[in-house]
Amino acid sequence: MDIENLSIAEAKKMGLGSFGHLGKTFASFMDKILIENYEDFIRQLYKDLDEVIQTLQLNRELRQKDSEDRITIDIVNILSAKGYTSSHDKKSGGHVDITVELRDFIWFGEAKKHEAYGNLLEGFKQLCTRYTTGEVNQNNGGLLIYVFNKDTASVMEEWKRRLAEQDLRNYTASDCPNRPLSFFSTHIHDVSGKNFAVRHMPVMLHFAPQDKSGLNRKS
Repeated sequence: MDIENLSIAEAKKMGLGSFGHLGKTFASFMDKILIENYEDFIRQLYKDLDEVIQTLQLNRELRQKDSEDRITIDIVNILSAKGYTSSHDKKSGGHVDITVELRDFIWFGEAKKHEAYGNLLEGFKQLCTRYTTGEVNQNNGGLLIYVFNKDTASVMEEWKRRLAEQDLRNYTASDCPNRPLSFFSTHIHDVSGKNFAVRHMPVMLHFAPQDKSGLNRKS
C-alpha cells in the first residue's frame, strides 16, 4: 500500500483492528480530524462522553467519598487524553465546570451531585442563562448528574418531569437513542433567541452490595 497516498479514513479503518487499544486510540484521534461541522463535533463528543461515563461507573465503589469537583476533573482529564482541549472552571460568564473545545467548536457542561432536584435546576439555569450564549458553534450544552442513590431511571424521569414544568419557551424533550438513561431537552435560548439543546446525562455511582463479602467490606 502507498502510505503517502493513504487517506485519513483508510488510516482510521486500519487502526481499528490492528493494534488493540492503541488502534482504538488512533481511530479516536482520526475521528477528531474528520469532524467537518458542529453537528459532527457534538456527535463525536457525546460518543466519547458515554465512554468516559462507563469508565467511571466501572469502579464506583472507589468514588463514594469523591467530591463533585474530583469526579468532574477526572472527566476533563480523560477528554483531554482523547484529543479535546478540555478544562475545569474556565471563565465564561462564570466558572464553567466543563469546557470542551475543538478548533472553532465549543461545548459547556455543568455537573451536579443529585442531592435535590432544586440543585439540578440551579445547574441547568447556570448552564443556560450564565455560561452559554446559544450562538452558532456553541448551541449545545450538557448537564452531568452524579447519582449516588439507587434507581437512576426513576431519578431521570422525575427530573424530566420537573424540567417540563419550568417556563421555557418552545420546550421539548426526547430520549437519547444511544443511551436510554439520558435525554435531550431543547428550548429557546434567552440570549440568542435560537434553539438551545441540552443533553442530560446521569453518571451512576450508587454502590450498596448485599453479598457477604460486600457487606463485610463496607463495615
